[in-house]
Amino acid sequence: MTITARQREGFTMPELEYRAQCERVAIVPLHRMERLELVTGTVGPFRPPQKTSVPLWLAVMLKRSSRCRIVPPEWLSYEHLRARCREEDQPDSLFTRLPTHYLEVAHILLANAEDDLVDSQGVRRLLQDLRETRQSKTRDGIKMLNPLQLQMDNLSAAEINEIRPLFARSFDMLRRLDALAATAEQTQHQSQFSEQPYSELDDSLGSSYLH
Repeated sequence: MTITARQREGFTMPELEYRAQCERVAIVPLHRMERLELVTGTVGPFRPPQKTSVPLWLAVMLKRSSRCRIVPPEWLSYEHLRARCREEDQPDSLFTRLPTHYLEVAHILLANAEDDLVDSQGVRRLLQDLRETRQSKTRDGIKMLNPLQLQMDNLSAAEINEIRPLFARSFDMLRRLDALAATAEQTQHQSQFSEQPYSELDDSLGSSYLH
């Protein structure tokens, strides 16, 4: 599959957030509303105080019009993020499993529903700590890059997007260097093979003159 130059350079944060807006979140409606027919399916009916799952973009729209309260996902709580930070800080630990769009969803909710989060400032700090720790691990992983693969499990979409341009250029360079090394080795092997018969012929001629 051909990778376009646009894909190699990655996406902007607004573009990533646009893709993340289809993630589902829970809301508590503040007003009664009937079902809504969306392209992706039907949501509702909305009956306070029953929770309802809706796409993130719809939750933000209803929140802005004071028609709902957004229920933050469990992974966006202070306690959950603090536990993930502790796991990430362990020596030789792997990347902890987080939602694919955790950074984008967190940014959207903090920007549009900060009052629905408990200890939003603490959540912000932990998200920043978590991101910096994972970025450090990513840099360490890139140092082990080889022409065959780069395996770093549980990276999010935004984290993959950050290393995409560097990885693409580095991987291409390593593949070129690997191909040049293989060509040089093959040329050297062919050169040695072609020189061997002449050497053997010289030995046989030298022996005949001696006898």
